[in-house]
Amino acid sequence: MSLTDEGHYGPKQLNTLKTVWGEGFLSPGGTEEIDQILKGLNLKNKKVLDIGCGTGGAVFHMIETYGAKEVIGIDPEPLVIETANNLALKKNLSDKAKFICTKPGEYKFEDKSFEAVFSKEAFLHIIDKKNLLKEINEILADNGILAVGDWMRNDDNEPSEQMKEYIAAEGLDMFMCSLEKYESLLKETGFKVLSLNDRNKWYLEKVKTEISDIRGPLYDDVVNLIGKEEADGALEIWEKLLGVVEKGEHRPGNFQAVKIST
Repeated sequence: MSLTDEGHYGPKQLNTLKTVWGEGFLSPGGTEEIDQILKGLNLKNKKVLDIGCGTGGAVFHMIETYGAKEVIGIDPEPLVIETANNLALKKNLSDKAKFICTKPGEYKFEDKSFEAVFSKEAFLHIIDKKNLLKEINEILADNGILAVGDWMRNDDNEPSEQMKEYIAAEGLDMFMCSLEKYESLLKETGFKVLSLNDRNKWYLEKVKTEISDIRGPLYDDVVNLIGKEEADGALEIWEKLLGVVEKGEHRPGNFQAVKIST
């Protein structure tokens, strides 16, 4: 039984990821990895869009730590957005943090309405990345910044059987491409690439730690949340993840780019 049986991000999935990754996060690394993606960027008093915002962890961090004026988060999962809005109330940030439930391409923002666009582990769920980057370019102001972390692959060939088995176990749509492919698409869609970073080595150690934590100190918490069968099933998925990260096919990375003024 998959953790995604209640939808891509149902209560079981959210509770498990909250336990492993912390409140507000649906991807690994917490605020430290967000800082890696945003390294050297100035978001003070800027209006930012977070694509695939999850439960709001990055949105709150960009406001509280980077001084962003307003951050709008979008995500297609209703329960995820409800959770994010509740966290915004809890943190007294509802005036600066806005969350919208929408599927990719459905919600239209005005051209040049954002000074920065951020995303973390969300682009992999979108198959047409070139069109996505074109749309982001349109809503960015001149010289606007794009900062993205994503799950990527070592190349753009057919995934291995091991990778296909892992993706099937996750039960999520995953359309991963290489860091080199992102570099090419950014140049094609009106961006100047500022940085490209492979994070496979970091993530390998992270996955090992997560598995150790779930087997050890976090096991009882996870079992209490989702039951023993589901907890053991989650561990099996994490082991499959470790396999494709260890062989180097699964390669998280990040990039920064700036919109070329026209």
